[in-house]
Amino acid sequence: MRLVAVSKIENPQKYLSLRNDYKSHIIVQAIMTGGIVPDEVQKKLSEEGWTRTGYTLCFDCMKGRSDLIAKPPVGAFLEDIASFFGGEQAQHTFGCRAAQFAVMKTASEMTREDGESKFAPVVLADPLCHYTTALAAEAAGLQLTEPPHIGHPEYKVEAEGFRQKIEEIRRKTGKLPCLVMVTHVDPYHGNVGPAEKVGVIAEEYGVPYMINAAYTAGVMPVDMRDFKADFLTVSAHKSMASLGPLGFLVTRGEWVEKVFRCSKIVAEGTGRTWKNKILNVFGCSIGGVPLISSMYAFPYVIERVKKWKTELEKTQWFIQQIEKIEGVRLMGEKPHKHHLMHFETPVFWEISQHHKRKGFFLADEMISRGIVGLQRGLTKNIKLSLYGLGWDEVKRVRDSFYEVVDRYVKEFKLDYNVP
Repeated sequence: MRLVAVSKIENPQKYLSLRNDYKSHIIVQAIMTGGIVPDEVQKKLSEEGWTRTGYTLCFDCMKGRSDLIAKPPVGAFLEDIASFFGGEQAQHTFGCRAAQFAVMKTASEMTREDGESKFAPVVLADPLCHYTTALAAEAAGLQLTEPPHIGHPEYKVEAEGFRQKIEEIRRKTGKLPCLVMVTHVDPYHGNVGPAEKVGVIAEEYGVPYMINAAYTAGVMPVDMRDFKADFLTVSAHKSMASLGPLGFLVTRGEWVEKVFRCSKIVAEGTGRTWKNKILNVFGCSIGGVPLISSMYAFPYVIERVKKWKTELEKTQWFIQQIEKIEGVRLMGEKPHKHHLMHFETPVFWEISQHHKRKGFFLADEMISRGIVGLQRGLTKNIKLSLYGLGWDEVKRVRDSFYEVVDRYVKEFKLDYNVP
C-alpha cells in the first residue's frame, strides 16, 4: 500500500525548482519589515552550518530542555532577553501565539484553583487584538470580551473602557476577569494602545496583566515594568530580525513559577514522569535555526531600538507625502507613533474598476518596480511599513505610488488631483 501511495506522487523533483521571486525586492509588508534578517546573520547561519539539522542547537544538550543549553549559550541569551524587556525570566516559544497560549492556560488554571477563586474564566482584551489572542483564549477554555474603540477613522482605545468592562464582568459573574491584556500596537492600524494606563487599572483590581508586543518588542523601546505588566509576549520573526517561527514569553514575580511550571503527570502503568519539562511550552520549544538567528541578530536589535525616532521620522514623512494624493487618508491615530500604516485609498479602488487586473493591479505595479508586500487584490485600503529602509528606498516607494496614480488617472481620465 505504501508503494502504491508513493507512486501517486507525480514529479517530486518539482520542489527542487522552487525560486524566491522577491529575493532582491524592497519589502513593505508590515508583518515582515521588523523581522528581516540582517545580511551578516544570513551569512553566518550558512558559514557555521546551522541549517544542517532541525535540532541544530541540541548537540550539547544535557537536560532535555533547550533553555538550559550552555553551548550555544541559550540559557544566557534568555536571561539577556528577559533583562532587555524588563522581566525576570524568559522562555522561547513557537511564535508569539504560543507565548499567549501559555499565559491563557495559566490564567485558566487560576480560575479552577482549590477553594473559591475570585477570577472568572474571562479574558478582557482590547478590541483591536490579534486573532491569535482570541484563539489562545478559546484553546484555554476562556471567554473573551472587549471594550469599544472610538471608531473610524482613528480607532483609538481608551483606558477607562477597561475599567468599565471589569465592573461589568464583576456585576455579571461576581468575579474579576482572570486576565487583562493590551496589544501594545495593534495589527490593523498601528495604534499604540493605552498600555501604561490599563496597567494601573489592572494593578488596582489585582488582575494579572499581559502585553502583546508582537509589533513593538525589538523595533522600539519596550520595558514591561513601564506597563506594570506581569507578562510580555514577543514575536521574534515579526520584530526581532529573526527567522520563524519564534517568540518569547517574558514574565516576572510570582508568575515565573506559575507559567513555567514543570509537568506533574505520572503515566499509569510505567510510572514514567517528565518533571523537568515545562508544561506550557510543551516541554521544550526546540528553537533550532530560528533561535540561532535571533541570537546572532540580538546585538543588531539592541542598536536599532536606539534609532526608533529616526524610523518614526521616515514613517511620518511618508504619511505626509502619500496623503498628497487626493482622497488618500491614514487610518489610525495622528501623529502616528508606529511604522505600521493603514491608508484609505479611494483612487486605487476607482482605478481597479477600470483596470483589467481589477484589484490585483496595484500589487502588480509595485512588484514590477521592485517593491513587494502590498496585499494582492486590495485597493480600497492598503497596509504597509517602511521600517528599516534607507531614505533613498523610502523615496522610491513614495515615487512608485505617485507614478502609478499619475499613469492611470490620465489613462482612465479620472477626476483626481495627483502630486
